[in-house]
Amino acid sequence: MLLFQASAGDAVTSMVLSELRKYAPVLEYLQFFKADGSGATERYGDDIDGTLATRTIGNDFSTKDVEPDYGTFALKILGKNVRIDIAYEERGGDVPSEFQIKLKNWAMNAGRNFMYYLIDGNATTDATQFNGLRKIIALLDAAGVSDRVISPAGDNGLQIPLGNDNTARKAQQQFLELLDNVIESVDGGANCLMMDGLLLNRLSAVAKEMTTITLNQYDAIVGSYKGIPVVPTSRKYDGTRIIPWSETVGTSTDCSSVFAFHSAEKADLTAMTTRTGLKVYPMEKVSNFYQHMVQLQMDIAALSNRCVAKLEGLRLG
Repeated sequence: MLLFQASAGDAVTSMVLSELRKYAPVLEYLQFFKADGSGATERYGDDIDGTLATRTIGNDFSTKDVEPDYGTFALKILGKNVRIDIAYEERGGDVPSEFQIKLKNWAMNAGRNFMYYLIDGNATTDATQFNGLRKIIALLDAAGVSDRVISPAGDNGLQIPLGNDNTARKAQQQFLELLDNVIESVDGGANCLMMDGLLLNRLSAVAKEMTTITLNQYDAIVGSYKGIPVVPTSRKYDGTRIIPWSETVGTSTDCSSVFAFHSAEKADLTAMTTRTGLKVYPMEKVSNFYQHMVQLQMDIAALSNRCVAKLEGLRLG
């Protein structure tokens, strides 16, 4: 299920979720499941020596001993106390309408923040965060899962220039082949791609017939490549890009990446939340303030080895 399906259904929560879905459009593709408790263990869909053995009459197949394998989730608590001084009401202000404006504004920036966490969250350096795609891929790569990071041929990344001359077209074709490779490297094929908005624009320029950019029902800019949703990651609250153009590959320090994943409920890349999902708690008076608390408890984990991948070393020529 999606986060809005897992969350409280009151009007204020629905309003906040609508803004989150606009500024974090990846929430249309990341699948959640509900569970009680502070965490969960879910079966890991690892590949189990799936080769087809052969045998002869009178002999048995070779045997593969297996043990149950589990992925673990430990809920992290995200949210904010959004409050307004009670003095505004005493001066004749309309507190409910002010809260509507402030909660929408908070949700706009929280959506951008969620996109950042989904890429760069790191529970190792900050135990209050969940691991984002960059960390999940690094852990799989360190564990010896092959091809989770795909790099262009050569040592210093790949420039993707505009133009129709042979050199430009060759680089563009190399880019599209690498993009197809990272999609294919995800078991079952990626069902979502995440990249910086500038890279999505370049993809559209060099592959118009395979790429679309449009607004979804929440007026969020989204794209697709060969029918696969593409989420542009936009910018953080301070204006810097969530997926930067300052990654280093070889001697190049102006690179960016594409992240690919396959998400399903309790399978592949999946997120755990509570019975209420995201919830905006009713307004209450706290000291000299009126306050709404917004809270989401969740964690993300990969429940299979090849549900995520990264294409690195991309440069705008």
